[in-house]
Parts: sequence; structure tokens; C-alpha cells
Amino acid sequence: MPQRTVPYSIVDVFTTRRFAGNPVAVIRDAQGLLGTQMQSIAQEFGFSETTFILPPGNGTTSAKLRIFTPFDEIPFAGHPNIGTAFVAATEETVAEVQSDQLVFDELGGPVSVGLQREQGRVIGARITAPQALEVQGECDSAMIAACLGLPEDQVLSTRFQPCVATVGLPFAFAELADERALAAVELNIAAFKTAQARGPRTVDGFAISAFAVTSESGSDFKVRARVFSPLGHPPEDPATGSAAGALTSLLALSGDDGFCRASIEQGVEMGRPSLIEVEIPASGARAEITGRCVAVSSGVLYL
Repeated sequence: MPQRTVPYSIVDVFTTRRFAGNPVAVIRDAQGLLGTQMQSIAQEFGFSETTFILPPGNGTTSAKLRIFTPFDEIPFAGHPNIGTAFVAATEETVAEVQSDQLVFDELGGPVSVGLQREQGRVIGARITAPQALEVQGECDSAMIAACLGLPEDQVLSTRFQPCVATVGLPFAFAELADERALAAVELNIAAFKTAQARGPRTVDGFAISAFAVTSESGSDFKVRARVFSPLGHPPEDPATGSAAGALTSLLALSGDDGFCRASIEQGVEMGRPSLIEVEIPASGARAEITGRCVAVSSGVLYL
């Protein structure tokens, strides 16, 4: 007989309709769970991330949040924070939601969250990345092209050299010539393993955020992106808020005052279209990442 039941909710993030965007499972009351149990639960759901809400450790935060992939605990991620804030505001959880401003205590540092409302109803959230942009090293264009199965001339370096960068979780970033190049990607696992060995390392060993700018006006960009991590899970992600925050921060480097705003479409090729809105308020500022959410299901786990 099960000894305990644990409530959960599943939310699709960065979308306005169910079965699009990026799903996250949120364990609404993780008090008493061991880290090994959390890891097993994340494996059971099999999503890119599962979050666990714990009571705040001090009076300055709304809750403690732990985030697990099916393989490991990670310090920060975008869509899990937004989805968890949505659940905390709309379901009974151990999080303290006393206003539309929350702070989650995470391994990567405190994450500020602002609830987004429409006619009084919570529809999503806006998070501030736990750190400003950090560029950790450049990547060879030929190596990126080999990983993506593309000719080297389809990898651009006009805005910035392909590089590993982070606002809380590191990815390799590479601009491609156009949307056709994005659609033509054929992953080369051996090349990803070689890239992982060369470094610099990213989340999941070596993960690439490949993107194409579809339009721009001053500091406003529209972008199509795909995020690949075939050495980890999942091989392709339908929406990656942490990568979107770093990507927009990289685009902001070319501006005069560092301000930048980007609307990033992702997941289109997977049949799970997503929209991630990111703003960099000023030079050196931390990325502000916004997304809408849709509740999908809820239930209990038996332990």
C-alpha cells in the first residue's frame, strides 16, 4: 500500500494553448522528499525538467525551488520557473504567494518572478535571470557546423562568434544563415561528443542554441531558434527560457545602450510552437524572460 501521496500539476509553458510550448511537472509540496526521490520522480515524468516546491528557508523568499532533469539537478531554468509560479498562484502549494511578486530560492541564486494577469486571471509570469550575461568561451564555426550537419558557410559570425554563454545555465550559441538552414539541421552525435571533449562545456555536455534572425528594427528582434542537446535530454527542446535570455543578452551587445527586446519562436519544427519574450533593460542588466502558461493536468503520485 502506498504510504504517501504527493500532489502534482503539469503546465505547458510559453504557449497559449495546450499541447504546445514546453511541459513542466510541478510537485506542489515536496516537503520530506529526498533528493534521490526527486530524481526518480523526474525520471518518471520524463520531461526536460520537473520542479519541487519546498517551504522558504528564510523570510526573504516565497519558496525554495529544486529543478531536476531526468538525469540530474540543475541550478536554474526558464520555463520551470514560469510554470512553477503559475502553479503556485493557481493551485494550493507550500509556496507563499502573498502578492504578484515572488522570489524562488534556487541553486543558481534567487530568482525574481512577477505574475502576469489578464482581466485579473493569472496567465503566465516574468522572471529575472539569476545572473547577467557571462561569455565563457568561443566555439569553432566548423565544429558547430559539424554538430548540426550543415555546410560551414551556413554558420554566421557577423553579429558575434559562436560561443558558450550563460545567464544561469550555459549553452553554445550560433547564428545560422536563415530559417531554411534551421530546418535542414541533421544532428551528428559523434561531432557533439568531440565538441564536449574540446570544451567549453555546456549543460548536457554540449548543447547548441541555433538561431536565425527573421526581422529586426533597431534593438527589437524577431528570432526563430532551435535548441539541441542530444547528449542529454531531450535531444531537442521546444522552449528554452534560459537559452533565450542569454541569446537576447548576446544580441544586446551590438546596441549602443545595451537595451534589447526579442520575440523568440521555438519548437515549430517539433510541432510544439512556443513564444518566448525577452527584454534586456540596459547594458549589463539581467535578462527578463516572459511567457504564458496553460494548465494541462493535475493528480497525485504514490510513494
